[in-house]
Amino acid sequence: MVEHNAAADLPLTSWGLLGLLADSPGSGYDLLKRINVGIGYFLWKPARSQIYTELGRLVARGYATAHPVEQERRPDKRVYQITPAGEQALRAWLAAPLAGGHSPLLLKIFFGRHIPRPVLIDQIRQAQAAEEATLTEYLRLEAAHPGKGPADFFPYLTLQAGLAHTRASIAWADTVIRQLEEATPAELGEHDDQGAVSGA
Repeated sequence: MVEHNAAADLPLTSWGLLGLLADSPGSGYDLLKRINVGIGYFLWKPARSQIYTELGRLVARGYATAHPVEQERRPDKRVYQITPAGEQALRAWLAAPLAGGHSPLLLKIFFGRHIPRPVLIDQIRQAQAAEEATLTEYLRLEAAHPGKGPADFFPYLTLQAGLAHTRASIAWADTVIRQLEEATPAELGEHDDQGAVSGA
């Protein structure tokens, strides 16, 4: 069994690529296109060189395989596919507690169909609790420095940004949790005990 910390040193790009490979195999170019027309718009867009570096790392770890594919009018390409060990490692990483920051959380939500719904909801609630603690500290700073006078005016403008962002993050978490709780198993691609997709 893959322990949660067995591949803790892998960068976020590796986990993103492994999640894409869990959906379907592809070449480095294929994966780049999938990133550019999907998750790359709002979350994660690595450089092409980084993609190939991390794919090589995944192969070296045994989390993916690479097979040469001949092409008639183009140079041969290497198609990458996730291995059972890679699937196990991905599920372990998705279910592991957040290390910090919103990017890991958003990436986990993007690949949320690969982990149990209660686990994902719990992670969102943990992130929301951290944002609520941050909001409490921002409100304390606002009370201590209400933005009056030249020494406080511009710092207060940046504090307002922090307050707005944190409040928005808390509200967003409420919305996402509600949608996850209300979604049907079929909408989430959840499987029944026989491995079939519910509602299929």
